[in-house]
Amino acid sequence: MGLDITVVMADWEHLARIPAAARLDALIDAVCPDYCCDPCEEADRAVPGGWVWQRRTPWCAEYRFFGTTGTYAWHFRLAEAWEDLRPSTAPALRESLDRFLGGLVWHGPDRWAGAGADPDDGPRPAPGFPADPAPWRPEVLALGSPDEVAALARAWETAAPRLEELREPFAAAAGRRPAWFATFDVAGALLREWGDVVTGAGERGWGLIGLPY
Repeated sequence: MGLDITVVMADWEHLARIPAAARLDALIDAVCPDYCCDPCEEADRAVPGGWVWQRRTPWCAEYRFFGTTGTYAWHFRLAEAWEDLRPSTAPALRESLDRFLGGLVWHGPDRWAGAGADPDDGPRPAPGFPADPAPWRPEVLALGSPDEVAALARAWETAAPRLEELREPFAAAAGRRPAWFATFDVAGALLREWGDVVTGAGERGWGLIGLPY
């Protein structure tokens, strides 16, 4: 699909103090710094997944998904799979996952993440901070304020104990997905990683950003 994603949690108060036009560059510099030496760069590359904190950047961190290689295709397929599963999911679990995935990679029963059904159409417009005269960045793949992240964390707490209920319907629809995303273990692992994302950000009272790189 030609699209990657870098998921970042950030101190919203710090981010709001950065001028809107400079905010994206500040985030990219924070999570993709120029390394001071080869050992530092090698140490960074050795981190297989989870939260990564760069030196001298205490106000944000990058979440690296263990099995996705950075490509957005995995997250697009997760949203697509949820479309398949929703009709056969118990109402309470469906409501929780609608809220959870709807704040991350899914945008309603007829649209996945992005501006349209095809993620190559471009990512959705993102709201700005209250003091910004206009949206600070119209092309991010996810954007959640601390309050929105807290709501996502609550939805995840409700959904997480019941994920196994999705295994059977997921298997029934496996033929409609690529082989690399055909098992529930893969999809469930990715769901749980997103759970780690919102939990980690929620515990700090921070927001989330999905950079399209």
